[in-house]
Formats: sequence, C-alpha cells, structure tokens
Amino acid sequence: MSVDDNEALDFEEEEIINSPQLGNREHIINGPIVRTLFKLAWPVMIGNTMQVVYNLADTFWLGKLGADSVAALSVGFPLVFLMISIGGGITVAGTTLVAQYMGSDNQKMANKITGQIFVFVMALSLVLATIGVLFNKNILHLMGAPAGILPDASSYLTIIFAGLPFMFSFFIFSALLRGYGDTKTPMKMVVFSAILNIILDPLLIFGVGFIPNLGVRGAAIATVFSRAVAGVIGIYILFTGKKGLVLSLDSLKPDFKEIKKILILGLPSAGEQSIVALGMTLLMSIVSQFGTIAVAAYGIGSRILSVVMLPTRGFATATTTMVGQNLGAEQSDRAEKSAWVSTGIILFLLTLLAFLFNLFPKAVISIFNSNPEVIKIGTSFLRIVGFSFGFLGIRFILGGSFRGAGNTVIAMLLAIIALWGIRLPLAHYLSINLGWGTNGIWWGMFFSNFITSIIAVIWFKKGGWKEKAIEE
Repeated sequence: MSVDDNEALDFEEEEIINSPQLGNREHIINGPIVRTLFKLAWPVMIGNTMQVVYNLADTFWLGKLGADSVAALSVGFPLVFLMISIGGGITVAGTTLVAQYMGSDNQKMANKITGQIFVFVMALSLVLATIGVLFNKNILHLMGAPAGILPDASSYLTIIFAGLPFMFSFFIFSALLRGYGDTKTPMKMVVFSAILNIILDPLLIFGVGFIPNLGVRGAAIATVFSRAVAGVIGIYILFTGKKGLVLSLDSLKPDFKEIKKILILGLPSAGEQSIVALGMTLLMSIVSQFGTIAVAAYGIGSRILSVVMLPTRGFATATTTMVGQNLGAEQSDRAEKSAWVSTGIILFLLTLLAFLFNLFPKAVISIFNSNPEVIKIGTSFLRIVGFSFGFLGIRFILGGSFRGAGNTVIAMLLAIIALWGIRLPLAHYLSINLGWGTNGIWWGMFFSNFITSIIAVIWFKKGGWKEKAIEE
C-alpha cells in the first residue's frame, strides 16, 4: 500500500486520531499509520537536534579559552561516548518491553519493567561511575593523552563520571516513555536541559560575580547539572505516574528473571553502538592516510550525513514503538505494515535530499570550507555517498523494527556487517590497494549501505522477527 493510500482515512480512524479521550495505545494499534508515525517521530527529531546543540555548546565556549581546553574535552570523548552507548543501549530493552506490554494492554507488567529497568540501570551507572572516577587518569594515559592537557581532561572526566547516574536516569525516563508511546515529554526535557546547559556554560567556564572561573571543569559541571535536573524531573514524573507509567516502590524489588530479559535485549544494542563507535574510529584512520584535506572533507560530509539522518532516527524510534505495541496486541500484520510504511517514507525523503545535494554539491560543501581541494573531495563524497542515503535509511528503519520486536541481535549484526564486514575492508581495498584514493572510501560507504539494506529487507521479509519478547 502506498503512502497516499494510508492517508485515506476512514471515519473510525478519524475518530481515533482526533479523540482526546483515547490514549497513545489506541493511536498506535488502531490509528492511521502514517499520521501516527509522524506524531511519534517529530519529537524525537527535535530532541536529537537539541542533543547536537548540547554537545556543540561545550566545544564552542571552551574554544574561547584556547586549543588546549578543546583538546582536553575531545581526548576524553571516546570514554564519554562509550558510557552513552552502554546506557542508551541497555535502556533500549525498556522501550521494547514497555511497548509490547502496553500493546497487550498489560499496564501492570509495563510498570514492573519500569522498576526493573530503573534498578538495574542505576546500579550499573553507579559501578561505571566508580570505575570512571577512580581510574579515568590511568585510562587517559593508556590512550596516549598529551601530558599538557591530562590534568584538565582528568578533571572533566571525573565530574562527568560522578554525574553518570543522572545521565542514565534520563536515558531510563526517555526510553520507557517512548515505549509507552510518549515521545513529546522526553523531547521537552531534552530541550529544557540543552537550554539550561547553554546558559550555564559561559557562566561556569569564564566565571561571573561570585562564581569563579572554572574552565574545563565548569563545562563538566554545567553538563552534569543540566542533565541532573532533567533526570530528577523525569524520575519524579515516573514516580507520580503523571505520564501513564508508574515507578512504585514495589516494582523496585529486583526480579532476576526480568533483569535477565533486560540483559538479553539490551546488551546487543549496547554492543552495537560501542562496536560502531570503534569502527568509525578505524574508518577515520583510513581517511587520515590521504592527508588533512581529506580529513576535512570527510568531516564535512559526516556532518551533512548526521543532519540527513535526523529524520531517519526519529522514524526508527517511532517504528520501534509501533512494531512493539502492535506485536504485543497480536497485530503482526499491522506491525509489519508500519515498518514498510516508515521505510517507504524515509526512502523517499532521503533520496529526494540526495538529489537536492547533487544539484548543488559545491555550494553545500563551501558553506563549511572554502578550500578548493576540500570542496572537490567533499563534492565527490556527496555525489557517491549521497545516493546511498536512502539505503542507509532502510537499514535504520528495519533495525528499529527488529528492536521493537525484541530482536536486538539482528539489529546488531546488521550494523556489524555494514561496518566491519563491508565498509572497512572495501574502503581500504578500493582506496589503497586499487589506488582509487578517497573515492574508494566513498564507494566503500556506498556499497556497505546498499548491500546491508538488501540483507535487512530479506531478513525482514522472512518474518521470523514477529515472535514477541514478552510472555503472556
């Protein structure tokens, strides 16, 4: 069925989507698919955009202090990203399980999973925080951090690790509510937290009035405090049950059967994000062999790609919720239809963006850098990689579908195949062994996106993913 067909709503669908008395579950399992996908996706897009702003704020203000301050922030970023990968990955289990329990109209188990996710992830955050606070300087030494920036880098990481439980509490809140079908509340909290961070950064970094000049430590405190406020408010909302899910004292008693389920679903997602982060580091090492100009062009292309992927990530999250709740409601056909509709929307949108970028590639690249060589290499990136944007979107959306069904291992394997099985070896072979230069890297990226999209479609069509992760 086409997108246009899905928008031809009958009377009952209009009643569902317009009725304020009916909850998110009714929209997701009975409402019009296209409109519901957009309703779930756009807040995630806004939230992800604000996360980018969040990260840029520290870099912008520390840049005013000098290169050493930015380097102190940057050198520890792989460790911070690893923590984000672990926390964000584990809480994917909450999205999946809450979605399926809500789909099966089992509020009691959805509330129980809320408590179990909270207990496990908070315990994990305390362990990781302790390790990070005690050993971050040793880890920085192993990473080869320059001695001149080591004190600032260690101070920054010590504060960030100490605030890890607050960061993870917000991950818990966001993941659970998205599984429930509420993507707007997490978005509002991200926007609030980002704005608070932007306000606090210059005050704490440079000092004002009675506030001393804290430099790099000020950036860390601003980040932790703004995330702490959002995390505490989020947990308060869960304890009061104001958004549907209820975090009660009874649900906080550890149930190792449920915790095992969380680990089975969450560890592959955490592993996926961590493995991808390492793979991207290795890809950068291949690009680096062609010099600073190539690195600059790749950096610009990656920034453009990250913007292009914002709607994809939004629809992937929406698809996870749609698939999870519809499988829970024993509506596997609607779950599958939701996935295909979402895939069609993203394929159309990203292909359209690829055509637009290819009409004016030099103009797009020159926005970021005026160097003729950077523009030349960046233009090749857009012309080659650009037409694989749609294929990359297919993998992301179907990966979100697998997560909604609880098949997080499949989503992880797709990411590993794309990066480690195809992109890295092909990029190295084409660029170096065959002498294609940077174009070889871009073609490696193209073929990895193209081939894994086909694998994802074949895997999805087999239908084995339709088995639920929950027990009745």
